Amino acid sequence: MTSLLRMSQRVSMERCWTWLRGGTLRMIDRLQSSWRGRWQEAVLWVALGVALVLEVVTVDDGVVRWLELVGGGLVLGAAVVFFDRFPVGTLCLLVAVAAVPALVLAPTVTNPAWWWPFLAASVFGFRAGRRLDDTRPVLSSLAAVGLAGLPVSVLVDSSARGGFGLLFGLYDWFVLVLILLVVVVLPWLVGRYRRQRAELAAAGWERAALLERQQRLEVDQARLRERARIARDMHDSLGHEWGLLALRAAALEVSADLPERQRVAAGELRAGVAEATERLREIIGMLRPDGEPAPDERVDIAGLVARATGAGMDVVWEPSEPPVGLPVAVERVVHRVVQEGLTNAARHAPGAAVTVRLEHGTGSTMVTVANGLATEQPGDAASDAVGGGYGLVGLAERVRLLGGTLEAGPRDGKFALVVTLPHDAPPADLPVDLNGSGDSESDRARARTRGKARRRLTSAIRVPALAGIVVAVLAMALYALVGANNSLDPAVFERIPVGAARAEVEAQVPQFQILGDPERMLPAPPEDAECRHYWSSEQSDEQLFFRLCFVADRLVVKEVVPRRAISTGSE
Repeated sequence: MTSLLRMSQRVSMERCWTWLRGGTLRMIDRLQSSWRGRWQEAVLWVALGVALVLEVVTVDDGVVRWLELVGGGLVLGAAVVFFDRFPVGTLCLLVAVAAVPALVLAPTVTNPAWWWPFLAASVFGFRAGRRLDDTRPVLSSLAAVGLAGLPVSVLVDSSARGGFGLLFGLYDWFVLVLILLVVVVLPWLVGRYRRQRAELAAAGWERAALLERQQRLEVDQARLRERARIARDMHDSLGHEWGLLALRAAALEVSADLPERQRVAAGELRAGVAEATERLREIIGMLRPDGEPAPDERVDIAGLVARATGAGMDVVWEPSEPPVGLPVAVERVVHRVVQEGLTNAARHAPGAAVTVRLEHGTGSTMVTVANGLATEQPGDAASDAVGGGYGLVGLAERVRLLGGTLEAGPRDGKFALVVTLPHDAPPADLPVDLNGSGDSESDRARARTRGKARRRLTSAIRVPALAGIVVAVLAMALYALVGANNSLDPAVFERIPVGAARAEVEAQVPQFQILGDPERMLPAPPEDAECRHYWSSEQSDEQLFFRLCFVADRLVVKEVVPRRAISTGSE
């Protein structure tokens, strides 16, 4: 009792120690993973913060500089911290931060106000592609953010440019969408491609692991088949020989020429053989032969019949000349059929006549083993010499593997075993392809994974590509429409007097203006002035385009802008 208590305490202590050790290791792994993730997030925030600082230092206004620095740092920090939980929302936030200043602070996206939000959106777009498997949330959210920017762009430009601001805002939005497709969606597609490449690599490793498991299973199955073959051979060969031995012992047991003592010994010998055969059958059990007997297996049917005759059986042997090129497998199965038929006859019909007939045709071989009714009753000594087994089950499997047929049952007052074997039938079972050259299950699984990845990538590319084509076509159509009606004749420009009313000037100038923001590259206009720009219909280095500025609906500035003024103003 004391030893049992000590053993129980020791087992309990070992379990507690195992639990504590496992919990400690899991906690350490979690801390390491958490620290690794925080370290990577910190590095990402610092890298994006450097880009923010490099842009902020170029801002002249100190208040704007600090507001942009603090606000940008908070936005980047929030993006880095909350991306793992809200990847789509974080990406949309950065896209909105990039789009709003481009549409509001600068009249056109040809001169974006900030560029660090685009860099951050590009980085997190790539991360979203690596992280997310479903494309619909990302594309629908980005489409919603992009569409929300359309009214903002139109309202802002309309307030600054009047009626032409509607087209100008639409053009700004077209350009912004194209920029976002390149800066955000393209990295997202690259991230998805990398993700799918990783999935394909993982599928390849899984296939390799599957092949290794198949190889191990094939080796194990080969060992089991070999063991089953050895056991089957023991069952067939020893069962047949022991059946003949039991038949001889039963004949001695009922012989009147022997003294009683010898007959009793023969009966004990018969009973021992029957018990050994039954034990052999129980140990071997249901056998599954592989159809490939050992190369040294005996196929001498005449010798088999001779041994049975020598054991006291009445056997009639009707052979047939085998054809040239008879398959060895067929010859061995024929040997097994004759052996099993003689064994069953000795077991169930001792004393009955047995006929063994072999017929070779041009394309098949038929073997028949038929025995008459038993001369002894089933309960007699000889009939119980060997217990019933599963010889016909294994024999049927052998015949099936060669594409043949087996019939066993009463026929014309006899019990007949008839087997027909084709000479050129293919094997029924084929080995598993372990080299990957065939259409194995692992090949099909890899093809399915590759096809699924290709379809997902194609589906992800299709929507942005179609949207980009549509936006690009509309932008070019709008640019062509405006470009065809924004050139001012120098003669008309000369006739417009300074101080003329806006309505009078608008009646002489083209319907549209220059798409773009040349004002940012020119010297500052008068205070509270609203300027318009028109290409010269006769351009030269000294006369590239015209600028007309209005204050209180009166023309106050009328000037020709040369090509060098743009470069000087940009400097």
